Amino acid sequence: MRSFLFKMLMIGVLAVLLFVAGTMVRGVVSDRIMNRDVARASIAESLAESQTLAGLVLVVDYTERWNEPVLGKDGSVLRQDARTLKHEMIVLPEMLKLNAALRSDPRHRGIFHINAYVLEGKLAGALKMPALESLVRSQPVSTLRINGARAVLAVSDPRGLRKAVLKLDNQLLAMEAGTGFEQMSSGAHASLPNADTLAGRTVNFELALELAGTDAFRMVPLARETSAQLNSAWPHPSFGGRFLPVTRTISDKGFEAEWQISALASNARQTWQAATRAPSGLAVDAFAVSMIDPVDIYSMSDRASKYAELFIALTLGAFLLFELLRRLNLHPMNYLLIGAALLIFFLMLLSLSEQLGFGLAYLAAASACVLLIGFYSAHLLRSLCLATGFTLGLGALYGALYVILLSEQNALLMGSLLLFALLACVMVATRKVDWHALLAVRGEDKTLS
Repeated sequence: MRSFLFKMLMIGVLAVLLFVAGTMVRGVVSDRIMNRDVARASIAESLAESQTLAGLVLVVDYTERWNEPVLGKDGSVLRQDARTLKHEMIVLPEMLKLNAALRSDPRHRGIFHINAYVLEGKLAGALKMPALESLVRSQPVSTLRINGARAVLAVSDPRGLRKAVLKLDNQLLAMEAGTGFEQMSSGAHASLPNADTLAGRTVNFELALELAGTDAFRMVPLARETSAQLNSAWPHPSFGGRFLPVTRTISDKGFEAEWQISALASNARQTWQAATRAPSGLAVDAFAVSMIDPVDIYSMSDRASKYAELFIALTLGAFLLFELLRRLNLHPMNYLLIGAALLIFFLMLLSLSEQLGFGLAYLAAASACVLLIGFYSAHLLRSLCLATGFTLGLGALYGALYVILLSEQNALLMGSLLLFALLACVMVATRKVDWHALLAVRGEDKTLS
């Protein structure tokens, strides 16, 4: 009995060491995730960040003039001094319609894969030039004069703006860099010729656009009626932001999605103008689509490594049970080697998945470890049939883990059911075992040996 307790203590110490090693394995996974994020940031720094598109909007510059009387001491008017004040008014579009394709443009940094894209399409809409009487005045009696106007397109990262060809009422306008805003200065603008003659008129525009970015594309619905149609050959989109598409079709060949957003359902028109002047910006409504990977090898490897301690405990517990029931005499080194083989699986899974993909990597790593432990157990258990059964059970355990990893939403339910099933099998198999007698016999055997 004393020798059995000593062996249990030794196995406990080995289990603690293996659990610490499992923590180190998770550290390796975390390091790879960090390296992947660094690679993504490096590509985004060289190409472009995820893009947010806002516009087209109209910025009207006008001057207000009035005469301000200068009074004498007796209150009489000595003279009239001319005063001028410059204003800027942002006119949001009446209608916006984006019809574009998201072309996948994947980039690599070493073994790391980053999803980039190029948005190619047309942005059409209507802008209503304000009439003179609708412009804001600082004085009740003053004259207004429109100095000029510019059409502005804002993007979050101008490095991705590869093409922007603007036609206003079928007139081609040259676009220049910058928006002219204090904040949200990234983008492009075009000056409108003869802006003073357009007062009170509605002008139509069409913008041919080519915009590169990484991971996600967002658009701010600034018009009274905003619509967008996007299509792509990427089969794994993730729709987000404040608005989901009204229709979407997703298949192995890609996706198509359509948004219809009314100004009644969004406060983007109210907050965006303030955001152009706010030092820290404001949260503005937007809709988004992200190009995600359906199976992120690093997140899957990280989730798998969290089951390392459970695998070690179950496998070492199974060998301890075999040792008791079969009256074997396993050395603590046997338990250590088996635990090491279990830990190697998680490192092999991570390294192979970077080369083969998660599915094939899991199959290769699990098969190698199951066969190695099965071969080793055939000598320890001294029974080919028993070792075969144990190998099949271990393989089933790896298969169950794979199913749990793929079923993220039901992982807790499936994991708890698996543990219950394993516990039930042990309880049923050992229901007739007299543990007092068994441990007493093992104590006698140790004394005699």
